Amino acid sequence: MIGIPLGLITANAFEWFMHKHVLHEQGRDRNNFWAFHFHEHHKVVRKNEYHDPNYLKFPLGRHAQGKEAWGLIAASVAVAPLFPVAPFYVGTLWYCSANYYRVHKKSHMEPAWGRANIPWHYDHHMGRNPDANWCVTKPWFDYVMGTREFMPDAPRETNVLGLKWLPAWLEQRLPDPMKLGRVVGARVVAADSQAA
Repeated sequence: MIGIPLGLITANAFEWFMHKHVLHEQGRDRNNFWAFHFHEHHKVVRKNEYHDPNYLKFPLGRHAQGKEAWGLIAASVAVAPLFPVAPFYVGTLWYCSANYYRVHKKSHMEPAWGRANIPWHYDHHMGRNPDANWCVTKPWFDYVMGTREFMPDAPRETNVLGLKWLPAWLEQRLPDPMKLGRVVGARVVAADSQAA
């Protein structure tokens, strides 16, 4: 059963690492396989106010979302040989792969849901710094690695676990997200308040 929490931690660390070092660092090179993420997905999302209509396409196509799905399938296949010795760990990794695709897709198909439920990923795309907020499903490793940046005047998670519902006794014992992350950028001032 220890494989379940270990799988959750491993998946979140892998999510952070892949997003930062592979999808962004290697992906900035337009000739790299991973370029789809930075040059296609990010461009479409910025243009469409966080919405990515490409998720309507067949999920295993040759577009950014298809490559994302194939990458998750490949990672799931790569850990399959460990299943006989670590079934809970591998099963958790498989769950995390499927959940990653589900959460990422839903957030970009329903931007209001994404902004409210995974604000760290919304900040990654719509904030001033696309080189921060690497986690998608939960912000854990952004806090561990010091890469959580908050947009001013945007929704934020109330706890470092990124969970909506926590018992009060547990939430009080967790570190304050504002002490581990940082606000970046100026607050947005409404046009009518400037005219006054």
